[in-house]
Amino acid sequence: MKKGLVLSFRIGAAFIGTVIGAGYASGQEIMQFFSVFGAYGMITLLLSGFLFIITAVSVFNISARLKAFNYRDFVCKLCGGKIGGFYDAIITLFLFLGTSIMFSGSCEIFKAYFHLPKIYGIAIICFLTLLAVFKSIEGLLSVNSIIVPAISAVVILASIALFKDKNMLTLWSHIDIPKNSSAFKAFFFMFFYCSYNLMLSLGVLTAFPQDIKSKKALSMGAFIGGFGLMVLAFLLNALILTDMPEVLDKSLPMIYITRGFHPYFRYALALCIWGEIYSTAVSDVFSLANRLSSKKRYSYKAVCTAIVLCSIPLSLFDFKSLVAFFYPLFGALSIFLIVCIIYYGKAEKLKPQ
Repeated sequence: MKKGLVLSFRIGAAFIGTVIGAGYASGQEIMQFFSVFGAYGMITLLLSGFLFIITAVSVFNISARLKAFNYRDFVCKLCGGKIGGFYDAIITLFLFLGTSIMFSGSCEIFKAYFHLPKIYGIAIICFLTLLAVFKSIEGLLSVNSIIVPAISAVVILASIALFKDKNMLTLWSHIDIPKNSSAFKAFFFMFFYCSYNLMLSLGVLTAFPQDIKSKKALSMGAFIGGFGLMVLAFLLNALILTDMPEVLDKSLPMIYITRGFHPYFRYALALCIWGEIYSTAVSDVFSLANRLSSKKRYSYKAVCTAIVLCSIPLSLFDFKSLVAFFYPLFGALSIFLIVCIIYYGKAEKLKPQ
């Protein structure tokens, strides 16, 4: 029983760590997809948690049934050769760009907090990413089992501190319906947000059923991951709303929001944000390497090294611009695949084993 709970927690933490990257942990992603919609954003944020849980459980069921343990096999068996081939190419591109975006986020943290040149931020995250992915899925689980509880604790402490100092009316005064906003638009932004995050998580989620045969542990891990993402997003959104609209033009909203905190706490926050950037970089590189080395044509470690080195040039671009341009695009292209996963996952449950 205890081992099962620990395993579920590690699965949930890996799911959270895959989603919470530079954009999420820094607040930039939550701000763009939820905070700008005010009251509508609060509602769609809660709905996102349920969508994460349902889709993750569906991925686990489909992956186990079809014996598809990397994202290429998964999408090809689910959607057929042509559509699956298209999504295989798209996910590969997304993961590569995602790795570059994580490296770019690392540069922002080192520049903002430690006043170090970008090359230091890149060199450190590249080295540590390779160190983790060389251990394959065990390295992925170990990294997230440490980083996810740390960032959760920091976000919770920041929430308690801010809402202790600020009147709750400050938050409620910002939970309105902005001009030129609609429930329809807020809902589809939420769907974009969930779709691209789930798409980029496929490489990790499809790999679990190969080594973990317990459906109960997988389902509980999906619940822990989805619920945890919802709670963290809710707290981050509440924090961002207290500093609207000044926070809208900040690359790292959480750093701005906690500007009045003790310097040590702000350094801890910066390290936690960097840790989530790191965990997502590990997830992206692992997913890519697991796919590209699946036919054993190339060494897994050699593929990991090549991915990391090739991701460096794009990481030198502005972090905020990368998030704003690529994330909505990823979401739009991911919607069809996520609908297929939810539908097929439900249908598969009805079939006899």
